[in-house]
Amino acid sequence: MPVNLSIIGAADEVGRSLSTQLLRGGFMTATDTLQRVGHGAEGAERRVLAERVDLLDAFDETAPRIEVAGTPDEVCGDIVVVAGGVTVSKQTRTRSELAAKNRPVFEAFAAALSRNGAGRGGVVIVTNPVELGVEVFCRHLDRRRVLGMGAQQDSLRFARAISNTIGVRRDRVHARVLGEHGDAQVPLWSDVRLLGEPSEQEKRRLAELRAAREHGNVTGEIGHHRERVFGILGAERIREAFDAVEALPPDLRVMIEPFVTAHCLHSTANATANATLDLVRALCSDRESVVGAQVCLEGEVYGLDTVVGVPVLAGAGGWSRVVCPPLTEEESGRLAAAAATIRASLATWTS
Repeated sequence: MPVNLSIIGAADEVGRSLSTQLLRGGFMTATDTLQRVGHGAEGAERRVLAERVDLLDAFDETAPRIEVAGTPDEVCGDIVVVAGGVTVSKQTRTRSELAAKNRPVFEAFAAALSRNGAGRGGVVIVTNPVELGVEVFCRHLDRRRVLGMGAQQDSLRFARAISNTIGVRRDRVHARVLGEHGDAQVPLWSDVRLLGEPSEQEKRRLAELRAAREHGNVTGEIGHHRERVFGILGAERIREAFDAVEALPPDLRVMIEPFVTAHCLHSTANATANATLDLVRALCSDRESVVGAQVCLEGEVYGLDTVVGVPVLAGAGGWSRVVCPPLTEEESGRLAAAAATIRASLATWTS
């Protein structure tokens, strides 16, 4: 079936990177339609119009039909990626500030999709707070059609941090992060494993790493390390800041390194687009696959009844079920605490 995909916020960095990855990787072809929605940002219309020509100049032989839109009611994709809105900056530092500024974006587009029947094949929330985006869209659409990309991105970052520590490629590391796309993350050390045929040395390194970290107090440690690294960043000692982050254990590195990267680049556009593409691929496939996603739960796992990042089985039309691995008692407790944190934040942001 032809792919009909809309990217809201296509003029911003993540939307631009996602557009390039879709075309460069050959995921979208001449029989497909890519709608780039330049909503909200100053100069968005001129950028999406100009970038349409630039993308065609680069990929014309295989490019899909590329359309340009600017308002919520013009969005018509079967699959919709929501990447528009405000990102972390000097003016918007906290998740609460992001929520206040991005909630109107979520509300406007969610209502329009419901009104016009767009997003039937699934909606991927990229804009932060991801949990708020999922909550708002689920009030307008079938909750199983709405997925936030945060858990997939955090899992990829966790796997890379582990692979870097052990000395193997990331595609040899299976690792998952559940919970919030924020401080209330739950890295599943009990589920980390090396794929293929690991050497004895690699097995030993993983065992040592797991033993050192699986009972670590991430919530208690993160504040100290973030303050230290941000102090280095504030002095613009950039190389020192990256070195300090790379020396952290994987579960802490995952939570701090993106802020260091964003400090230098404004956003983590390529990594975010890559994780988003994983979810888009799943939604376009007739065969379901497991991805990490923030979804609105109604008791499917551990009785959780809020928006939480978990592994789900996703395919054409959305996600069908949660495929959470068995958790240790400590991990299930952390997941429950993360859910409580998310529930409290959503109550505040949507009041």
